[in-house]
Amino acid sequence: MHFPAISQRIRIGQPVTVCLFGSSTMEGIGASSPEHAFAAVFEKSLRPFMPSGLKVINRGIGGNGAREMHDRLQEVLDDHADLVIWQGGTNDAWQEIPVERFVAQTRQDLLTLHRNGSDLAMIGPQWSKMMEECPHFPPFLEAVPHLARELDIPYFDRHKAMQSWCVQYGMGRDDLSPDGLHLGDFGYRLLGESVAQWIGERVAAEQKALQDA
Repeated sequence: MHFPAISQRIRIGQPVTVCLFGSSTMEGIGASSPEHAFAAVFEKSLRPFMPSGLKVINRGIGGNGAREMHDRLQEVLDDHADLVIWQGGTNDAWQEIPVERFVAQTRQDLLTLHRNGSDLAMIGPQWSKMMEECPHFPPFLEAVPHLARELDIPYFDRHKAMQSWCVQYGMGRDDLSPDGLHLGDFGYRLLGESVAQWIGERVAAEQKALQDA
């Protein structure tokens, strides 16, 4: 079971707290307004899966890499969220941080969050013009899902999802990220709805498995 903390809250009829921990995607840079950004779309889309209520805390700050996120880790620990959704792996490539250092720091922080009692999920790096042109990006694109598998953390492959959305809606890569890096309103809508459904359906399946056991 990947979401025991959420399942327990639902079982006792208590609201669920989710913390969004990351960089510009979580902050919502590129959206025309806060209500069109990831956090708002995600919260609206996840709420139907949380029968006793939902609180979403946004701890996204644009430009943050693993080091900056580590410096803010105590804030997230103090939130005592039932679920922390981690998002990163882009700014470290821009900063030319060695991928081994990124992995070591991120692994340590994810394990700390898990020991703090939070369920975990991870969102991978984006598919965008600027990242595809960044020579330091490919190792990070492989390292993030590899770390998720190592730690047995549910992983949302944003890179592949964005490619599939372009096929589905007949768009180009830059239609999702008009500035070449950050999502626009439609991209955030797709990401927020997709991540919420992905988590909500997993939680529902785990709830059913517990009831049937």
